[in-house]
Amino acid sequence: MAILTVDQVEYEYRNAYQTVRAVSGVSAGFEMGRLYAIVGASGSGKTTLLSLLAGLDVPSRGSVRYQGTSTDQLGRDSYRLEHVSVIYQNFNLFYHLTVLENGAYPLYLRKAPRKEADALAREKLLAVGLKEDQLARMPNMLSGGEQQRVAIARALAAGSEIILADEPTGNLDTENTEKIISILGTLARDEERCVIIVTHDPAVSAAADVVLHMRDGKLSADEG
Repeated sequence: MAILTVDQVEYEYRNAYQTVRAVSGVSAGFEMGRLYAIVGASGSGKTTLLSLLAGLDVPSRGSVRYQGTSTDQLGRDSYRLEHVSVIYQNFNLFYHLTVLENGAYPLYLRKAPRKEADALAREKLLAVGLKEDQLARMPNMLSGGEQQRVAIARALAAGSEIILADEPTGNLDTENTEKIISILGTLARDEERCVIIVTHDPAVSAAADVVLHMRDGKLSADEG
């Protein structure tokens, strides 16, 4: 059963010259325990769709539903805080916070006790391959691949059922790309999360359970 669904979703915006329909009548369901890749040319609407799934943008028409309930009814702020984590190509870490504090940040937002938040963040940071002596460092002291692991650990610490990733391997070399794909695959299949990745990377598509093709705002799927 799908944990996240979109039903006839459309998204339009106005630029200086015209109204652009970035997403056009998309319906789809996303299940726990699966790794999804959304692929398509630049401008096809895939990043806009990811923003709609994250509750960062509001559909012009149609609905996004979490466990059958519209994110309108849930409240998009609550939906994002409690159920969704987003991993970005540029990591989106807080460079004035330590690696450990970055990992624990979603728990701080939920007012979790500091000691408990830090303990859970440490567990997740070590689980994605970071070392104990790196946790007190600032993010800019880590490599790109290590920073992306911090972002993934932050999502794990948050406990979100839905992990959305926007080009998570775009700034990484081949070795780190393989490691990040492996971590995200494990996250989906072994930890029973719903992982949805927007990507241009063929290696991500090859590792996905379902590949979704975005073209001119429309979606089609190939089962892997």
